[in-house]
Amino acid sequence: MSPEPDPEPPAEESSPPAPGPGPERRGELIRPAPVVFGDDDDADADADGTELGAVFRTYLRDYIGDSIGRAGPSNAICPFVRGALRAGVMHYAELRVAGHTAPRAVARALVGYLAWFDRASQRESAEHPGLVVAFPGPPAPLLPVVAAAHRAVLPAVYARGCTAALFHEDPTRPDDPRHPEPRYFTAPAPFYVLRRIIPADLQLSLRVLQMFPAYHRLHAAEARRTRLRTKEAAERWNQACREHGLTP
Repeated sequence: MSPEPDPEPPAEESSPPAPGPGPERRGELIRPAPVVFGDDDDADADADGTELGAVFRTYLRDYIGDSIGRAGPSNAICPFVRGALRAGVMHYAELRVAGHTAPRAVARALVGYLAWFDRASQRESAEHPGLVVAFPGPPAPLLPVVAAAHRAVLPAVYARGCTAALFHEDPTRPDDPRHPEPRYFTAPAPFYVLRRIIPADLQLSLRVLQMFPAYHRLHAAEARRTRLRTKEAAERWNQACREHGLTP
């Protein structure tokens, strides 16, 4: 199935309100409010709300946040997941999308989650908060719709000082070269991750054209002080600044 043309990014003033305390129906979508995942299977066991939610909590803790058997400086796929789970700042929601759902409808729902996450993450602890939005159902009919929505809302994501990625378990589909993060690995369902841009995102921001202005706005001083120590890093930083008309 070919994806529909990318919708225009939803305007901020027309964004739907943040999710309320219960399910909210918007057109074909039911957008439930996020729940908080804990680090303990026995803690708030009913908070997951769904069978898939329970699977995702274990998946995030024991696969994405686990370091056993992995090489590298952090050893975990995401080094912040376990801390976010322990601090109670890892949030989870499900968005049910059908193959005939318009990407614009999904984009509006994602912008609603973005507004909610932006407010919630600014209230929370120093741990790095995150929001996982899972898409139940077979990936094949969902991915073109969700991927188009993801591309449409990226400018709004960066404008709020956040970054986002869509992950799935379908290696036959090429990754988006404009956002070159790992896109697929074993996963219970396709899922979308929102998190705040942090100083450690320097290399990612240098690879992702749309992300660099947001990183520069938030962390330029820290990057100049601690992260541009090599000639190569400084040259890439200066080139990116020139491309965007920013102060090196």
